[in-house]
Amino acid sequence: MGFSDQERLNMTTKALLASVLDANPVAQWYETRASYAFLLDGSKVLTDLASVPVASSLTAARNNATASPSLIENLSTTGSAIRLTVVPGTNASTYLAYRTYNDTTSEQLDNWIQPQMIPQSTGAASIGYSIVLYDGDPAAGGTEVTTTDGTTGSGSATTVGWYWNYALGMLLLSEDFRATVSDPYVMGFRYTGTTANDSDTDSTVMIADETIAAGDIVRVVKNGEGGGLTVGRSVKANAGAINTAEVLGIATSGATAGNAFLVATSGSTGVTFGSTPASTLNGSTVFLSTTSGKATVTAPTGSGESVVQLGILTGADGSSASPTVALNINFVIALG
Repeated sequence: MGFSDQERLNMTTKALLASVLDANPVAQWYETRASYAFLLDGSKVLTDLASVPVASSLTAARNNATASPSLIENLSTTGSAIRLTVVPGTNASTYLAYRTYNDTTSEQLDNWIQPQMIPQSTGAASIGYSIVLYDGDPAAGGTEVTTTDGTTGSGSATTVGWYWNYALGMLLLSEDFRATVSDPYVMGFRYTGTTANDSDTDSTVMIADETIAAGDIVRVVKNGEGGGLTVGRSVKANAGAINTAEVLGIATSGATAGNAFLVATSGSTGVTFGSTPASTLNGSTVFLSTTSGKATVTAPTGSGESVVQLGILTGADGSSASPTVALNINFVIALG
């Protein structure tokens, strides 16, 4: 005989609410000896999550994604909506988000930013990151499916018609509601920062002393610089002079003055160039530019300028201004 409904309820309650587990249906959570934990893949450990800014509105979330494209993927417009792919054998009750519709060999779009994981100062969730569900293409007359659509019951007996699992990018439809949503699309924001699987990138947290964007090359303000700069904070580096060319690393998230951001000091990361490099330049040595915060494949040659090697260009595709660079930061020479 299998577990009764009450036995399953008791086990699930102890596991989810008190993080303990056994199969004894009469043992309360405080009497259970074995702890409970999820088995978690490294791709679900979001090491840059603390750098995701709060978003009290959709506009704020979109602005955050623009400032930190390597940290947040913006899929919130009708033109970028993701058509969900039904999971075979689920009787059209379960769908997953893939980069290419109905192609399960393409990238699975997981790690959507869950609003509750980015609390505002008031404790409220960052609702700007909330997903929006449509039945049909939202760019071609699709109908929005609200959070209350399909809900039945009232009070403590209320049960919803659908769930969105942000971690997996999965839509779950109830048996009674699945026929109502036959062609689901989702819009929202994905976390695209580093995870525990990206162990080759070392990062440090810094405080910005000016507006910094993901991909900018940054340095640390030193004592005696003046000009209203704050010692110990970070600003964009520039090869035009030796005192502005001491590169710390590459910003992997954006920030305004006084706020924290992440800086990659080794490994591979996106670096912003003054002009978009062609794919034929992959393998080239990358240098700090005389344009503040930007990279170039041409070493500075002017008097008083500094030559700072950043690494090797590996991800140029001719369209991205912030392709991947394998970092190897070295100060080479100050030109006389």
